[in-house]
Amino acid sequence: MAEALKEKAMAKEYLLAADKYVKAGQYDKAREQIEKAKLADPANPYIPAFEERIRFFETQKTKPVPPPTPPPAVHTAPPPPAPAQTHTPEPPKTSPPPPMPKVTLPPEPPLRIASAPESDVVTRTKAVTADLAPPPRPERADPVINEQISEMRRQLEDLTKALTQERKAREEVQKQQLEATVRQFRTALEKAWQFGAPKAKDAEELRRLAQSMSIPPDVETSVVREVKLSMYGRAVKEVIAKRKVLKSSSQTLEWLRKVYQISLNEYLEYESQFLMDLVSDQFRGSMLFIAGDSHLQNEIVPRFKGTGFAVVSCPNPESALEKVDKLNPNVIICESAFGEGSLSGVKFLHILRSNPKFGFVPFLLLCEADEAEQLQSSELRPNEGVITKPIDFDELNAAMNEKLNQVRHYISSL
Repeated sequence: MAEALKEKAMAKEYLLAADKYVKAGQYDKAREQIEKAKLADPANPYIPAFEERIRFFETQKTKPVPPPTPPPAVHTAPPPPAPAQTHTPEPPKTSPPPPMPKVTLPPEPPLRIASAPESDVVTRTKAVTADLAPPPRPERADPVINEQISEMRRQLEDLTKALTQERKAREEVQKQQLEATVRQFRTALEKAWQFGAPKAKDAEELRRLAQSMSIPPDVETSVVREVKLSMYGRAVKEVIAKRKVLKSSSQTLEWLRKVYQISLNEYLEYESQFLMDLVSDQFRGSMLFIAGDSHLQNEIVPRFKGTGFAVVSCPNPESALEKVDKLNPNVIICESAFGEGSLSGVKFLHILRSNPKFGFVPFLLLCEADEAEQLQSSELRPNEGVITKPIDFDELNAAMNEKLNQVRHYISSL
């Protein structure tokens, strides 16, 4: 199937070349391109249209050109005849004749031309002007030829539109193929750069892989640099998160730059972006922690602060109601039971439900094991959950992350 699509694309390219030759009047070269298109795609519907077009233009070119029509003769009135003159033959040269008496002829009367009426003069002028005017050019009124030209023009427009769409589709396919190839190459690079710069042998294999995938050299360099900086940033974040910093943080970062072969210029170029990513990754949001047990607060609150949360702790729900509007928390963790005269965690949850502002905030209740079954059987929303005491921090953190992800997926689906 791929071969058939390739042949159709070649046939269209030949037809485009034939169209250029036809417009240039090179009909022999146009026929050569049409023959190539026939070999590539015999079923192409535009081939007969191109052949008919060439025949039509050749017919118009070989038609005999009619001789130009000579201008009509201009009819003018003949000039009046000149008066007759009398020539006296010379006498033979003999003895001079006796003198003749001088004869005086009377003057001739002037020649009178009768003037034509004004209407006749205007009529003659119009007739002469009409004879001198060039004959009107005959208009081509053959409906068959006009219809053929219109049909050929329509077919050419359809062909041009189809070829344009085909070219755009081919460019989009090439772009998607390049993106897919770059993604595969990026995966191989991330695996090779996971623990630092790869060895010379591995780097040579990556270069050969890029050549086999037909990735341009500039794209290869850009992707390698991007992956290198990304893996370096990930390594720094892991070191900071696991608190494995050496005695001097500058020494730690310098050691990591050597491991990942990050030049000072590259680090300075991406320093601001890297620090912003580091801060955004470290800050996870604000948390409202409500617990009357001071031991529980002292154990849980510092650990959540270490994971990037800005935690505000309250001893009871009443004080939490005073702070919740200003804090606008991303997650709420609350004990289920408090001292006498104070709201329970469940009633505090019902109060928050009545406010649409906190309808989707993840809410976790910390309760005893005998309360958990009853609370879980109640109508809890997807963003609400129950954690039993004694509290395991990893379990609490996992449950909180699960609720946060559910809220994010819900909001992104809106």
